[in-house]
Amino acid sequence: MLIPETFEPRSPYTGIWVPMMTPFKHGDVDYDAANLFTHHLVDSGVHGLVVGGTTGEGPSLTPYEKARLIETVAASVPDDIPVVLGVEGANTSKILNELTEIGDLPVHGYLVSAPSYVRPGQEGIYRHFMAISEAVKRPVILYDIPVRTGAALQIDTILRLMASGDFPAIKACGLTTDRLKDLLAIYRLKVMCGDDQWMFRALDMGAHGVISASAQVAPRRFVEAYAMLEKYSADGAWKRFNILMPLIEHMFAQPNPAPVKAALALQTWCQEELRLPMTPVTADFRQELETVLAHMHALHHDDLLCADKSSK
Repeated sequence: MLIPETFEPRSPYTGIWVPMMTPFKHGDVDYDAANLFTHHLVDSGVHGLVVGGTTGEGPSLTPYEKARLIETVAASVPDDIPVVLGVEGANTSKILNELTEIGDLPVHGYLVSAPSYVRPGQEGIYRHFMAISEAVKRPVILYDIPVRTGAALQIDTILRLMASGDFPAIKACGLTTDRLKDLLAIYRLKVMCGDDQWMFRALDMGAHGVISASAQVAPRRFVEAYAMLEKYSADGAWKRFNILMPLIEHMFAQPNPAPVKAALALQTWCQEELRLPMTPVTADFRQELETVLAHMHALHHDDLLCADKSSK
């Protein structure tokens, strides 16, 4: 492994973060599988974890499930690896009530998206984030993903939020070169790329980290590529990221998180079970995905990537 023993991110909001899938078994959250998978991600060197986000099927989880899942994950993670809870929804009051029901959690902070579907103006977006920030009294990572929410965070709104509350970082999706430059120009804002296919370009331009759904399928390889970029050379990092591109492309060829769940089920980390309205990948796609994983030597017997049967 290429990561030096002294390698550490510069701040909590750097490096390779993973928005964890939520394992299900017979309709219920499989907390034992979540515990094993968390240990695997930590052992692989990831720098942060998101629980209950889009990839974790957060909208389908009950407040009780979210709380127990956070407790399960946090118990398996050292203090220097941040664990954050994904928060989404269109009704600010409903979100606040759910956070109250969940109660105080052992989390570093929250990853909060703009209100979805209702498409509020910038003032409404500002008040939404401020209300959640004041309620949780922990850092809030802004999640800008207009393709899902229909509402984009404007630079002036980000600046206003940073001046008013604890908003140290942003997960930015739908990136362009100009948009990334504008975000990187904001003093003290840590920019985390949320577009997996943009990952290398964003990091090379100065982004501080990534929150990557694909990374949980081959976490050690993503961490090594990041370490190569940080400590060694852009050329070497590009070669490593380029090797990962077929995997990344397949992770988003069908609706997320179905491809992630399919890959991790092939690796025996979970059952290929999702909650409606999400459904499993097609049989043809699963076979294609198995070929991609086998080509990467990331299937079944790769001890860097797959579940150790003896530890179960």
